[in-house]
Amino acid sequence: MNINYKNIVLSKSIRQTIKYILTGSKGLVLQRRALAIDKIEVKRLGIYLHIPFCRVPCLYCPYFKEKFDKNKALAYKDAVIKEIEFYRPLLKEKKITSFYIGGGTPTTMIGYGLEEIISTIRDSFDLRCDISTETHPNDITPSAVKHLKDIGVKNVSMGIESFNDHFLKKIGRPYTSSTAKKSIKVLRTGDFKCINIDIMFGLPDQKIADVEEDIKIALSLNVDQISAYPIFTFPHTRLKQVVKENGSRLPGIIERRRMLRVIERLCYGAEMDRTSVWAFTKRGVDKYSSVTIPHYIGLGAGAGSLIPDSFFINVFNVLEYVKYLREEQKPPIALTIDFSEKEEMIHWLYWRIYETKIDKGEFKEQFDKDFDKIFGKLLVFFKLFGLSHNYKDKIIMTDKGNYWVHVLQNLFSLDFIGRVWSICLAETWPREIELI
Repeated sequence: MNINYKNIVLSKSIRQTIKYILTGSKGLVLQRRALAIDKIEVKRLGIYLHIPFCRVPCLYCPYFKEKFDKNKALAYKDAVIKEIEFYRPLLKEKKITSFYIGGGTPTTMIGYGLEEIISTIRDSFDLRCDISTETHPNDITPSAVKHLKDIGVKNVSMGIESFNDHFLKKIGRPYTSSTAKKSIKVLRTGDFKCINIDIMFGLPDQKIADVEEDIKIALSLNVDQISAYPIFTFPHTRLKQVVKENGSRLPGIIERRRMLRVIERLCYGAEMDRTSVWAFTKRGVDKYSSVTIPHYIGLGAGAGSLIPDSFFINVFNVLEYVKYLREEQKPPIALTIDFSEKEEMIHWLYWRIYETKIDKGEFKEQFDKDFDKIFGKLLVFFKLFGLSHNYKDKIIMTDKGNYWVHVLQNLFSLDFIGRVWSICLAETWPREIELI
């Protein structure tokens, strides 16, 4: 294989320079080392539960997942409950203000332990929030909807990706447009607070008219929220290889911008508000959102956690996760990184930009520091290039700004996910990962 190392070095150099200009951070190092968690100094935090099982893994999905097996799922349930028991005394006095279940496909574990995990979390922690979960069109039946309601789920997100059978086949989705539409209608019988569907754009050989048709169909189905985002080509997924083998092409950056403009026009025209970089939500409906609060605990194999001073990731292997908790009865942490206060501030800012709104008062409450003194230069940059507007103590991202968030997300966070996830999937217990 011929590799152009000059281009790789240049790319890394450019990334490092832009990152340093915007954030002051030169890089991060994740290490395999013991982490003693004897206290967590926050009053409130979120919980993220990772269910890694999929019946048919997607060829473009970058996240940790394994093929569903009922015996493995039942063992996983027992291990997650042991991890919950470890955190129970540490979180006894904390308010849990966000609880999100992701994957994988969480609903693969309905009837195989998901109910017991949710019940244990309810009994162990002070939940002050709704439960939100992801699901899959092939999982949704009247019985599944009843199960979700019975365990207290209020918000549901389903990955549809497209209503065009041609494109569903191109990206390896194991259902038809007809199944997707039927699943949405079944979900709507559950009277959930918010039903979100994911729609991808920038699919192989996709045209603007195809994207427009997908959004029109989504709007006609009367969902509460549409999350429309471009398909990403992570280095450790098979998407790029499959596209090349099929003689297809992925739309370029200019085409994706035009596609996003069409999505914005249709969703705004349907009286939806932009509630994140990718999400458009009906007015009067609370948005569906993943864990975006400053601190959170991740439960399960491959889950990440952020607490004051530390970010850490559990091992990316279900059997190793189960074995470790049987033997050690504490989280099987694979990698840890020390977070400085500045890096925590950057993490906070990243998620607020992602949500399209930055509240300086919230920043002051969280860090007891003046936002303008810390990130004033960044705001000047945003305003100069029309990326945001100021409204008293709030900064609102413009549509132009939201688009460039997408570009920077490709530059930084996707690079982080790509490198860290690639190594963690290849090595069960990696010693160190350096990021620039």
